[in-house]
Amino acid sequence: MIAGTLRSCLFLVALVAAPGCYVEEGPPPAMAYGYAPQYYDGYVVYFDGAGRPFYHVGGAVVWVPATSPYYAGLVGHWRAYGPAYGRWFGHYGYRYRSYRGGSRR
Repeated sequence: MIAGTLRSCLFLVALVAAPGCYVEEGPPPAMAYGYAPQYYDGYVVYFDGAGRPFYHVGGAVVWVPATSPYYAGLVGHWRAYGPAYGRWFGHYGYRYRSYRGGSRR
């Protein structure tokens, strides 16, 4: 009886203590918090604090090359929508690091 109760309690503790981190399987919302995510080679583009674009591949950060024909447009997008990007990232962005499937650039 005590062993069964102890097992039940340990199960509940493990359930509550389980990490709540997850990755979305589908695409990010087309627009949320006034921001529409951009894509590079199908990956969701993120920006560092200076507005340099990058994306994630297999958990690694890959910077969009400055020589890319899309680089200036991505930087311009960040300059125009930086505050909205911050809100979007705070609520949605981190979930889509492994997503690939958007517009292929």
